[in-house]
Amino acid sequence: TEIDPNKDLFGGIIDPTELVVGEPDSKGNIVYANNIEEGIVILNVEDTNFKGKLIIIDDPSRVFLGATDYKGSRGEFICDYLEKENAVVGVNASGFIDKGGVSLGGDIAGQCVSKGEYWGRYDSRYTLVGFDEKDRLVVGGIEDWKEYDIRDGFQYKPTLILDGKKVVEDSAGWGLQPRTVVGQCKNGVVLLLVIDGRQVGYSIGATMEDCADILLQYGAVTAGACDGGSSSVIAYDGEVINKPSARQMPTGRYLPNAWVVERKNPVNNED
Repeated sequence: TEIDPNKDLFGGIIDPTELVVGEPDSKGNIVYANNIEEGIVILNVEDTNFKGKLIIIDDPSRVFLGATDYKGSRGEFICDYLEKENAVVGVNASGFIDKGGVSLGGDIAGQCVSKGEYWGRYDSRYTLVGFDEKDRLVVGGIEDWKEYDIRDGFQYKPTLILDGKKVVEDSAGWGLQPRTVVGQCKNGVVLLLVIDGRQVGYSIGATMEDCADILLQYGAVTAGACDGGSSSVIAYDGEVINKPSARQMPTGRYLPNAWVVERKNPVNNED
């Protein structure tokens, strides 16, 4: 019997051949997109206090950190990252210095490395969230990133999951907020979660433990938090598909960097 390559696309985490857009998956979450060609599934996730989206990516080697071309001045919008990196999907990553909540995202908090280029300064108050040269997600208080062969990563906190176990409780002092989280399953499959918040009547927000529970449902063995709040945003195929809490900016805020997923089938952006 021949093996259906689409069925094994996600290594048993989810079976795209059985998914129907607009209908629930085996865990009851509604399928928003089932892009077998690009190896991406997007699910709507929700609970009493929140609504959000979970992206499941088949190949970790396609996930990397895109950084702004205007370091020290301003960040870029999430859709800008998708266009310039020829990416199919992306979410926000690093935090940034945000005096008065009106920053342009040009001053990164902590350190990051994007495709081998370092930016910022290591800050021991934060932990590393990044992928090594073997495409494994590494999360923890690691100072020497080169020793761990980190190819793309940044600093934030807290850590949510280590060795398949939840290491965060309730809000971890962060309350109910918009969230962005990155995780990885044992077989390499990458999980990107974005939760909307600060919008009464739609979505208030999630705790860190809520996010960890969602990722554990889909087999995460490692997970760490990205910047949240008004920065939390997800774009797919060139469009923002969540509801950022900075509603005056439907494109999302200026971001110093973003997790992006390289297209399997590149789009020619030249006229």
